[in-house]
Amino acid sequence: MAVMNASVPNDSNKRSDAAASLRDFFDHQLHHLHELAVGFSKHRQELDQQAEEDREMVENFVDVANAKMRVVHDYGERLRDYVRGLYSHVLAVAEQIPAVIDLNKDAFRANPMVNALFVNTDDIERLFANSPDLRSFLKTYEQQSLPVVYALLTACKSERSSLGIGMMGDLLVRDLPQQTVNFSAHKLHIPCVSSEALAVAVKQYLFERIVMLIKQDIAARIANHAFAPEDNAYESRLNSLANPRVYLDTLIEYLAVPDNLLRIEKSHIKLNKLGIKITEDDNQHANEFDIFELIWSDQSSHVLLRVAYSL
Repeated sequence: MAVMNASVPNDSNKRSDAAASLRDFFDHQLHHLHELAVGFSKHRQELDQQAEEDREMVENFVDVANAKMRVVHDYGERLRDYVRGLYSHVLAVAEQIPAVIDLNKDAFRANPMVNALFVNTDDIERLFANSPDLRSFLKTYEQQSLPVVYALLTACKSERSSLGIGMMGDLLVRDLPQQTVNFSAHKLHIPCVSSEALAVAVKQYLFERIVMLIKQDIAARIANHAFAPEDNAYESRLNSLANPRVYLDTLIEYLAVPDNLLRIEKSHIKLNKLGIKITEDDNQHANEFDIFELIWSDQSSHVLLRVAYSL
């Protein structure tokens, strides 16, 4: 009996250990299933949120581009990937724009690009004093203190070839081919109260200008077609850009290659005090800096800076 009594607790312990292991196993499986369920639910929510953001992005795009496209039953589905691609491209371009520069007397003296863009500090003050966009913006803040305003600054860069006097090594040479760089048509866009607000506004500015240039190009094509002899023919009208489906197809052709609509180019430039390009080995005093230019679909280009100005 003593032997039998001694073996009972031993079997009982084994069964208890087996039951505990089994409970642990099921607890682990239930926990794993719970995590999968939570993950699936979260993923579903993310997908739903992405779908809603895509829908809103497409609708905003159609509002700006041409609301008549909504008569095409699958316009949203057809535009979604292209609009998303364009928006991603705009974000990538905006990320390449340099950080905000304080536009003041110190920057004019210390920043080579600011020094090259403006003749003197009076030009900077006149730019901000005469900007219609800035005047309209500041009307909102007449009763508030706004010590600093942030904006996107653009300017046109032009180059002109000429013959002048210059140094070749230690020799003074006449009739030397020279390239003079000028900056003109300075303009302020999208004034903002902070650098964070400006970062958002820049993306919207780029996106809306791309759409505007597309609309202008399509409008020009429509105007040219209006003078065609067969314009009154039914088939011609059916295949014309006045047909929302044709307009949609044409718009997608534009959106298919975002780089053709907007790109940003960075170049290094070295200018003497007269605005003449000089070589890297030229030791005369010069402004040397990187320049960023936006190239639009109509091949127009603008030098750009994000700037802050103390009022």
